Amino acid sequence: MKNEKVEGIGSVYGGEYDTISFEGIGKLKGDVTAKKVMVDGIFKGKGKITADEMGIDGIARIFRDIKAKSVKIEGILKLRRASLNADRVICEGIMVANRAVCADEIYVDGICSVSRMYGDNVILKNNHDRIKASGNFLPIRLKPFIKLYFGRNVSFDYSLVDVLECTNLEAEGIKAKVIRANNVKLKNRCIVDKLFCDGEIFIDDTCHVGQIISKDQVITVKKEMGDMANMTLVKILDLYKDGKINADEAEKMINSIKLASGEGYTSSGGTSLPWEDDGKLRIVAYIGRRLLKKGDPEARSIEVKYDSEALNVECYGNLTCGNVKGHVSAGGNVTCGDIGGSVSTGGNIYCKNIGGSIAAGGGVHIM
Repeated sequence: MKNEKVEGIGSVYGGEYDTISFEGIGKLKGDVTAKKVMVDGIFKGKGKITADEMGIDGIARIFRDIKAKSVKIEGILKLRRASLNADRVICEGIMVANRAVCADEIYVDGICSVSRMYGDNVILKNNHDRIKASGNFLPIRLKPFIKLYFGRNVSFDYSLVDVLECTNLEAEGIKAKVIRANNVKLKNRCIVDKLFCDGEIFIDDTCHVGQIISKDQVITVKKEMGDMANMTLVKILDLYKDGKINADEAEKMINSIKLASGEGYTSSGGTSLPWEDDGKLRIVAYIGRRLLKKGDPEARSIEVKYDSEALNVECYGNLTCGNVKGHVSAGGNVTCGDIGGSVSTGGNIYCKNIGGSIAAGGGVHIM
């Protein structure tokens, strides 16, 4: 088989090749089969590419499907109306695809924006610093035109994937609409709208997952925010502005500050209490005349059992109850039926279904 090399400006036509190399400005006109395809310059592909190995150190705009054993991207790959199918994909540059990227092994340590990603083992790390250091940096001033050029939104701060399906996933700094995986580990500001997982799930406290759908498995949500009652208002607002907590969580943390500082309302008997006369059922505990507050060590040893259905429940110790239509917040363990809203607890969770987000200091057991 022949070799083809473009060093200035030229085109490669369809056929079978040993090696195709683009070091200048090149076009592919027609379908090719090759052992190796290398792009070091500027490349535009309008034919299908079938190769054992493909390497992209320059800028490649490709409009037809790629099928390869190994693809390594250290430059920029833009797939427009085309899919990438490979045994292994390594991206240390920028990869943008408005269709599917499919591979047994996918490793991204750069920037990616992909409509659909399918794989066996997938590792995604958003590494904007690597891109900047490599020289393939997209200037901030061009940000308004990035979507126009790539055909998709591209973020400097997150890897963007609309739908991701794989066996094992490790991700840092990813934004995804839907993830389906057997085992998931999310760290460093991941944002996921909906997560389907029937295996092991690990989510650190910087991530936000809108809904987790899992059965008979353990979910670990790492909490490092500390005692909410000791958080300052400024820190809480910063967490809310950064998207690390939602409005309900921010409100609960602010209420914890009020409890810790003794702010509250006065009952008809003259006793200062940290809540209004709103008709809600509250079960409280005192040591002497001191009201136990959220975060107090003594409160963790108290267990509250409530047999009827509830709307929203907040407990500073361990909680056992039936179904809850709204949200649940507890300082210790939570054992419930179905929970329609979100759950925030300092201990373990044992329940049937959870309709909202989860924040737990221990494990989450969906029974």
